Amino acid sequence: MTVKEIIKQSNCGDGITTTSSGEENGDFLEVILSKHSSIRQMNDDEKVSSVLDIVLGGYETTSTLISLIVYFLHRSPAALLAFKEEHEAIRRNKGKGQPLGWEDYQKMDFTRNVTKEAVRCGNLVKFLHRKALQDVEFKGHLIPRGWKVLPVLAGPNLDPSLHHDHLQFNPWRWTEDKEIGKKTMGYGGGPRVCPGSDLAKVMVAFFLHHLVLTYRWKVKEDEYPIAYPYVEFRNGLQVEIEPVESHV
Repeated sequence: MTVKEIIKQSNCGDGITTTSSGEENGDFLEVILSKHSSIRQMNDDEKVSSVLDIVLGGYETTSTLISLIVYFLHRSPAALLAFKEEHEAIRRNKGKGQPLGWEDYQKMDFTRNVTKEAVRCGNLVKFLHRKALQDVEFKGHLIPRGWKVLPVLAGPNLDPSLHHDHLQFNPWRWTEDKEIGKKTMGYGGGPRVCPGSDLAKVMVAFFLHHLVLTYRWKVKEDEYPIAYPYVEFRNGLQVEIEPVESHV
């Protein structure tokens, strides 16, 4: 059954209930297509597009980013050691079982660099689909109204003229090169920049905090990421994993 058929067959939005605190209860479609949602006013094709965008942006990209970081850290022992030491230091200052907070995330400088470098090397979203709504002139070239445009985000991310050893996973480059943020397009840009990028970064950092302090892992030798056209792993990222004894 397609998403459009599910939307048509379900009475989305009418199954919503409200708690005493004013929060809405319902499944995924009921919440995003509730009477309070702007998506409810869209036509069926627009609703399908919005639902798929939310699923892709809210699940696929974040889970793939975590997989890429697990892969790259395994292949970079020095980065993995620095990564683990940062999280051990954070955990030593927390009470037993005490959850992480925003102040802890602010201390994860190397973790943020690891995440940004994994995005640069992995290129979760390699290109975008755009359509010129009017004639556009760009650097002497005319893009006629109605033409399709595919910005390739992977271009600047892996440009050897912009990045030293551009194919190497090197989180330290984000500290050494103060201009690198202007040379990459990990989350898009302008008014269409990824609206959930900050939330995704926190989710990834907190998940990896518990992973690196609780387990050690080894990625199978014949495992590697491929683009077809989106990023996936040859065998689904097969890893050998075992618990570690905590010393923090």
